[in-house]
Amino acid sequence: MDLSSYYFLIETEELESDCATSYCSEESTKTYVVMRESGAFWPIRVQLGGESLKKQKWEYTITNGITGVIISFIMLTIFGGLALWFRLSRNGAIIIGIILVIFASLAFFLALYRTLFFRVLIDKDGFFYQTAPGNGRYYHYYTIRQIWVSSGNDANAQQMQYCNFETQDGRIMRFFFRNLDWDAVDYLIAQVENTEEQAQRSDGDLMISGRVQGGVRLVAAVCILAAVLFVNIYFRTQGLPPIIYVPPVVLAVTAFFVLVSHNLFYKILIQKDGFYCRTNPFDGKYYKYSEISNCHLTEVVQRRGSVRNGTRRTGYSYYFTFTDSIGKPHKILYDKALFQREMEVLMERSKEA
Repeated sequence: MDLSSYYFLIETEELESDCATSYCSEESTKTYVVMRESGAFWPIRVQLGGESLKKQKWEYTITNGITGVIISFIMLTIFGGLALWFRLSRNGAIIIGIILVIFASLAFFLALYRTLFFRVLIDKDGFFYQTAPGNGRYYHYYTIRQIWVSSGNDANAQQMQYCNFETQDGRIMRFFFRNLDWDAVDYLIAQVENTEEQAQRSDGDLMISGRVQGGVRLVAAVCILAAVLFVNIYFRTQGLPPIIYVPPVVLAVTAFFVLVSHNLFYKILIQKDGFYCRTNPFDGKYYKYSEISNCHLTEVVQRRGSVRNGTRRTGYSYYFTFTDSIGKPHKILYDKALFQREMEVLMERSKEA
């Protein structure tokens, strides 16, 4: 990094001894190096000595809450007791009990992990964002290029909403928030948009990738596949015909490889003059906006089951549809809750071409 165009200032920040968070240190003062670029105002604050961030008061706090931990712990207790009862009574359904305990344990530890490490702490100058141990960072509002909310219903009709923000280096990060956190998100967005000398917004390339939250889906798929194989082994030892246990294994394996393919190959790169789209290893292609027509963002509502017996379920799917230069229609599935803004930009650029 060329530092010839920078000069350095040493700042000492007085901090109160009272802390409202766990990011406290026993020192009452901290020293920072503030780096400013000549002719611009882009300070980069680096705390000397590696001390952890300390804030004594936050305007808003967004966390995961403990509801998920309590519910998953109750389910783990119930399933654990059921599995123990199966074991003591020598019931053959013990295999089902073990599988339920495994899934309940995973749900409990995932909920506990997110409760312990996810947090967004907001004050008048910036916000602290953390999703895992050791990756917490404080962002000043003037270093954020853009901030927005994206939302949509998932396949189970559950409302999903994310706050997204783009940093100076073009990196986009996002976090899920609940309805009770809307005031905090509104305050965060207002602070960024009203900040003077905010980082310049970028109208460059946008990326939609299957890797976003792909790891969570793959972990879930692996757990389901392992459970199906476990049950398959049990059914085989009981002498049941293959027609009973083979189809679930085929479905689980197929779903797993579909998710792997989506994670590795799904990609939409949105550029100024066109976009590159790939949904599997073989269909990657670049389309110019001037060569496509009939562009639409569509929502498909799927209803399954029966209202009469109480099994009616509603799911939502979102698609980007268009017709290419040779008249071939295309229909691309996307996650609206994660990529609402990106698809809206794609539509705007298509219509302007």
